[in-house]
Amino acid sequence: MANRICLASLENETESHSANTSKSPEEQYADMIGHICMEIGIPVVCSFGLIGNTLNLLVLTREKQHRTLSKMEFSAHIGLIALAFSDFMFCLLALLFTLLPLKRFYDEQNMVLYYNWLGNGCITIFIVTSTWLTVVMAGERYMAVCHPFKARNLISLKRTRISVMGIFVVCTLCTLPIFLESKIHQIDCPNGDKFYTIKKRESFTRDVIVARRVVWAILFDFIPCVALIYFNICLIWKIHKAKKLRENMAPMRGRESTLLHQKSRNGNVKWQIKFKKANGNNSLQPPIQSRSHSLTHDSNNSSPKFNRHSSRKRNTESALNSVTATLVSVIILFLILVSPSEILKFTLYYTSKSLQKNHRFDIVKYITNFMQALNFSTNFVLYCAINKSFRNSLRSLCCWWWRKLKSRRLKATVIKLESD
Repeated sequence: MANRICLASLENETESHSANTSKSPEEQYADMIGHICMEIGIPVVCSFGLIGNTLNLLVLTREKQHRTLSKMEFSAHIGLIALAFSDFMFCLLALLFTLLPLKRFYDEQNMVLYYNWLGNGCITIFIVTSTWLTVVMAGERYMAVCHPFKARNLISLKRTRISVMGIFVVCTLCTLPIFLESKIHQIDCPNGDKFYTIKKRESFTRDVIVARRVVWAILFDFIPCVALIYFNICLIWKIHKAKKLRENMAPMRGRESTLLHQKSRNGNVKWQIKFKKANGNNSLQPPIQSRSHSLTHDSNNSSPKFNRHSSRKRNTESALNSVTATLVSVIILFLILVSPSEILKFTLYYTSKSLQKNHRFDIVKYITNFMQALNFSTNFVLYCAINKSFRNSLRSLCCWWWRKLKSRRLKATVIKLESD
């Protein structure tokens, strides 16, 4: 009972000012936005993101194992798998942040207290990891599409794996100052009870935090944003140029096939005329066996090889184009939902003198947090809408699950009938 009385007195002391003063319309609006975004929007979006990123991991790893991928495709798949893992961890941690009973004071040191202390930093790790994974994948795709000869020497599976692991390590090290900004503070009550709360360290003053945010904004906001815009413009321009080139070459191929057909017909007519003159009979036709032999000889010698080579080349080009289109869509979604939110939060934090009663900053924070959760949860929808091979792999995976479920039900039914 004494423990609860001391806790209640602490909470009353911290909330006495807000209880005595009525809330302003701006504060009420900020509370409404916070309730919609943090308590309704983010849990729903992150739950969908957990399912979607789990399917991303299953489908992408299945494609990597069961498909014959080129070096460029394999490197892109490694990046997409790492991105799906990072997005999955972000959705999991953000969902826990909204569902766990986080409080200002704790009567014991439990897992909820430690998550309240370390959860923000862990979420930030996967935000910046996903950011730089997107930048690296966009850079590799830019080299593969715009500079294919250099890409053959620069891009390799070993370098892609090293870059992915390096991103995780470097981003974790860069996030350490966020973990050091706060600490668990112990409060001793007069009756001997102890309570714990999260408190800012005295060494991290406002100037230190602003300096850290400036460096953070340069490394994880401005540089990635500029790089992604440049890579995306180059990729879109290259795709548009290749599309125009294919459209211009399509009529030429049609004319070439028409000329070849006419040439073959003219040659056949000339051969028939020579055959008729030699035999002196106008009604006589060339032997059927010789005609069929010549047709099979031409078809067996020329067209199948050309068709196999062209179909293999077409499949490779379509796979590369689908990967490029997928990465372009991921970049566009990232530039819309993540980059402006981080820049806007940094600008408001740097220009505001006090954040304790700045409800405008709270509104921006709630909305931008929801935008980030939406970005890290909807890549599954992009893959299904754009990448045909992803849809086919997902369909085959679902069919495999369904057949396995039916076989288990059938076995259970047989065992039950035998037991009866």
